[in-house]
Amino acid sequence: MRRQKRTAKSQVLITIAKVLFAGGLLVWLVGSGRLDFASLFSAPLSIFHLLGILALLANMFLQSVRWWWLLKTQSISLSLGQAVRLSWIGQFFSLVLPGAAGGELVRAYYIARDASADKVAGVSTVLLDRVLGLYALLWLGILPLLGLMILPGQLTSTVIHMGVLILLLLVGASVLFLTLWVRPTRNLVLSLVPGRFRAPLVATVDAYQAHTRDLLACLALSLVANIVLIGAFLLAGRILDTPLSWEQVFLVVPLVIAANSLPISLGGIGVAETTASVLFAQFGIETGAAIMLIVRLWVVILRLPGGLVYMLRTHGPSVAQPVGEAKSTPRIGDEFRR
Repeated sequence: MRRQKRTAKSQVLITIAKVLFAGGLLVWLVGSGRLDFASLFSAPLSIFHLLGILALLANMFLQSVRWWWLLKTQSISLSLGQAVRLSWIGQFFSLVLPGAAGGELVRAYYIARDASADKVAGVSTVLLDRVLGLYALLWLGILPLLGLMILPGQLTSTVIHMGVLILLLLVGASVLFLTLWVRPTRNLVLSLVPGRFRAPLVATVDAYQAHTRDLLACLALSLVANIVLIGAFLLAGRILDTPLSWEQVFLVVPLVIAANSLPISLGGIGVAETTASVLFAQFGIETGAAIMLIVRLWVVILRLPGGLVYMLRTHGPSVAQPVGEAKSTPRIGDEFRR
């Protein structure tokens, strides 16, 4: 009991520290003139707001499809509609829970609670879903670097530095994937896992390896989803009369999203705006923080209805099951049926 109280107290202190850190970054952005709220809210309403929201809505839907597809590789029965609803609920909780991964924790909770013997497999789909999204974004970040290398005089020191950073992140992620994919290194890594988790983890990785084509399809889906996300940044730039090139957003956005995922502030607030301000400034664009803030406001608008989906759901039992088990067993998502 005393240990639980200490843990709860630590969580409260960490949350307070993250709030102060995020607030400090926003105060610095405003005080330094990098974020001008007056000019931001004085911008007239335009069709670009609607297009930006639609772009992010498409991005959210494609992410749900990707997760649904990953669940199928683990033979976990979940309809696409149920995957969308659970993803939407997760998106909502990412706004109200401390940390940028709050939405993933909620989805992992539902799967772990309802997946019976397949808890490890279910939770792994949530983790892999997020990793594939970031991995695809890094691949997109490399494209402008390769393109600018072909054009004479276009490869500036700023582009090189950003490209090298993205390349290092991409290589690191690729090495991690290969380590878990190649059997000798995979067995070495899994030997370090506690015994009770080792067997289900081995089965989970084997299932992914048996569905290599599905994983490649999910990666391709991630590329499309992230191109749509990058398009939202272009639209936000148009609202502020700040023309952005595809090369600029392809280089900057992967690093901004990676920074936003760091668990050092609530939902990445302040961190992503600061990163966008600093990186876009390398191209002479002084509205980077405002561009990120517009995109964040669109995200909030889309995620809030997830709270309504959560409140309207019924509270009956729901148990995820592998495809092919007894049909009388209720499945995860049954709680959404009226």
